[in-house]
Amino acid sequence: MRVLGVAVLAGLLLGCDGALSEEQQAAEDAAISERVREANDAGPPLEEVVPETISYPDMEANDLLGQACAYAPGTSMGVRVIARETDAFMKIDGDMVRFAADPGSRELPSNTRTLYNGREYTLRLAIEDVVEEGEIEDMTYEGTMWLYDRFDRVVYTGTGTASCGV
Repeated sequence: MRVLGVAVLAGLLLGCDGALSEEQQAAEDAAISERVREANDAGPPLEEVVPETISYPDMEANDLLGQACAYAPGTSMGVRVIARETDAFMKIDGDMVRFAADPGSRELPSNTRTLYNGREYTLRLAIEDVVEEGEIEDMTYEGTMWLYDRFDRVVYTGTGTASCGV
């Protein structure tokens, strides 16, 4: 009986060479291809960006004085974005990064735009209700800024005051 059991087991092992049918192989290949496609479509790990405060010397060096909107997140008075009619600036890793205005995007106060494009990032701005009215040339709003990486993922967001004027 033992001999018979060993013989049956040996016969089963020899009969199963591990080959898949054509349909099974095609299904397995399709599954592998889909996993490779998903891996290729996934971007690199998300890297959050923490913009630095734009100082007065930064503003002078980049000629950022004049009509613009300055965005400061939270209750901070430290400006993180200065948006103008044709461009916007943000300080990232110690460098002033310039964004070009998208002329097709919606216009905001002080002739600024809702969308600015850069080499590595895209900047989106929004202005809500008026928080404080000053003179005609100077208004304070509730503003939000979003910074997107080249894979269209949000790497920074901040809501706070947006001071627009001269």
